[in-house]
Amino acid sequence: MTPGEGQAQNPQSFPRDDGQIRGLGDLPGDWPELPSNASLASEVGWVQANRLQIVEEQPAGATLVHLDRSLSPAPSWAALGWLETSIRSYAKFVDVAAKATASDDGEAAVMRRERMAIEDVRSLLDEMRRPG
Repeated sequence: MTPGEGQAQNPQSFPRDDGQIRGLGDLPGDWPELPSNASLASEVGWVQANRLQIVEEQPAGATLVHLDRSLSPAPSWAALGWLETSIRSYAKFVDVAAKATASDDGEAAVMRRERMAIEDVRSLLDEMRRPG
């Protein structure tokens, strides 16, 4: 068995370079260790917030990714995958981003309804406490 064979590899030590996208795996040294996943909304939000800062289109179809220019560290490795998707297939990324935003709106609506229900219960309790 050669050194490293059968051992888990740290993905942070292996920069991605497929000839078309360069720098996607070149994590800045001041970034924390990334978890494998975070919430879809945070991953997609990070890509949306940073894509214009860090992606540089080159002639002949090559793309350079400058993660050191990002506004904040990626929330996860999956966020870097979504960044890659946004480079390779922007239409697919936009579909995912729309779905992630829609689910956030749904969660926000649930929270609003719960707050209103709590306010209704408090109002009923106040009415019950008043001397009649």
